[in-house]
Amino acid sequence: MDEKCILDPERECIGSARALLLEKRIEALEEWQRDSKQFHTAFYDWQREQIAREAKLDEQLNSINRDIKKLVSWQEAEQSAPKRRWEAHADRVIWTVLAAVIAFLLGRIGLSV
Repeated sequence: MDEKCILDPERECIGSARALLLEKRIEALEEWQRDSKQFHTAFYDWQREQIAREAKLDEQLNSINRDIKKLVSWQEAEQSAPKRRWEAHADRVIWTVLAAVIAFLLGRIGLSV
């Protein structure tokens, strides 16, 4: 060591080795701090991207759900429409047959319609 003691210049400084060790530790801590800040910055940027991505996916899912509900209601309406038409025709046929039977019975009794 080339540093000499302040109190006795004839002797080597015993604190300089400790100071050198402390300087290395301080540099390591400062480097760790820089790396930590970079990591946190990158992590929070990634997290913000994920939040934005999830919000976009949520909106897309909501849109898909709305479209599926519309499609299901349309399909149900389409499937029930022929059934309703058939039921309406069946009702008309039943009423027509019933009216014919009543007219026939009334005609047999002697009442004319």
